[in-house]
Amino acid sequence: MKTKNPKLKYSFLNEDPNCELKIVPPNAKTITCIAGSGFRLLPFLSLSQIKTIYIVDQSKAQLDNTRKILDLLNEPDYESFVQQLNPTSAKSFLYSGQHEQSCILRARLLSLFFFGQFKPDVDLTQTLRWPLFVKTYAHFLKVLKKDSSLDINYASYLTASFKKLISTPYRQNFFWQQFLYGHAKTMDAFTALVPEKNWVAAKNNVGKIDIHYVEHDIVDFLATKTNEIDFISFSNVINYLSDTKKSLLVTTLEKSLRISGQIFLRSYIDPILLKSSRLVEVRTKIEALETEMTGSYVMKVYEKI
Repeated sequence: MKTKNPKLKYSFLNEDPNCELKIVPPNAKTITCIAGSGFRLLPFLSLSQIKTIYIVDQSKAQLDNTRKILDLLNEPDYESFVQQLNPTSAKSFLYSGQHEQSCILRARLLSLFFFGQFKPDVDLTQTLRWPLFVKTYAHFLKVLKKDSSLDINYASYLTASFKKLISTPYRQNFFWQQFLYGHAKTMDAFTALVPEKNWVAAKNNVGKIDIHYVEHDIVDFLATKTNEIDFISFSNVINYLSDTKKSLLVTTLEKSLRISGQIFLRSYIDPILLKSSRLVEVRTKIEALETEMTGSYVMKVYEKI
């Protein structure tokens, strides 16, 4: 029986990839990362010390999209790369994923909910309709997450997330523009996420780095490695792991990471806690994590000792 082709969930960035670039250990040579949209890979390719990258994803569609993004390094220059993507057009293939399409729909609905206040110069948390919006959204989140705990204040989390989102200038913040319109409205928003210097460095380095595409569960993949990985970009996969898988994650990290190897974890609302005597939080990188532009993630870096 022929199976359906998997749908592309992410066609562009739902996370700020420059955050990874700021926290990769300077001596890291082997990296494992979730494929996601594929754009996370470009900052890693811009690092001249990197020798091997494992791009891991259970979705063939995401891996194929990553290959498509890498092919864009064949463009003659950065200007051609940007023209090919046409990032300020809602019809760009950057916005063809399910996540991006849902953002476009959400932006339309929110513009109706907030009437004329839904624009860049308005802090929505100060509007009269914000309490109703955040109460309603928080209810849906609680139902969606099937969370019976009273410890998570979703309304406060959403308010803090939005205030963090709008702390970066609007012209340079793709995620703020996506929130309002579903896609980039200024070229600066795209170039802030994928700067020319990073693209040029990636173009120069790509032939020198051993790239592996791995269609697999990342926890199971890491279990096949022993003292090999220097840095792991885990995205927010931890939100989707069962308790058993989370326990297995700790074991696989202790096994797969080299001494001083690190993992970068994002989480949407849920706290991050790896219970291990060999994995310690790297608190010196908290300031770098605070520069992440999306505003919606809890983030931590752990190091193997």
